Amino acid sequence: MYADLLLDHFEHPRNVGEMVDADAEAEVENPVCGDRLHLWLKLDHDVIRAARWRADGCVPAIAAASAMSELIQGLRAEDALALEGDRIAAAIGGVPERKAHALILAQTAVRRALRDRNPR
Repeated sequence: MYADLLLDHFEHPRNVGEMVDADAEAEVENPVCGDRLHLWLKLDHDVIRAARWRADGCVPAIAAASAMSELIQGLRAEDALALEGDRIAAAIGGVPERKAHALILAQTAVRRALRDRNPR
């Protein structure tokens, strides 16, 4: 049903946990299914140096959050803002169409965190 890579991100999620000294933070929720994602980012000169997250949701939502956290580390904020769901999907071997909301949740968290980040 799910790609091996997606299951690996679900079973062994990367960068899980809170960050106390975050420069940017967002919490997003899908009101239809109830999936939630809280994202913390540490930036240095507009480059994402660390990403941590916590989520409650379906298997693809957890996997998408894990992959997203790997994809954005090392990116400039402007490049992370441009991260699209298809790139997250490719990083986890794809998702069933009915689970595409998991990709949107991860993408939205990044955009909201960077939009609302603490000024430096």
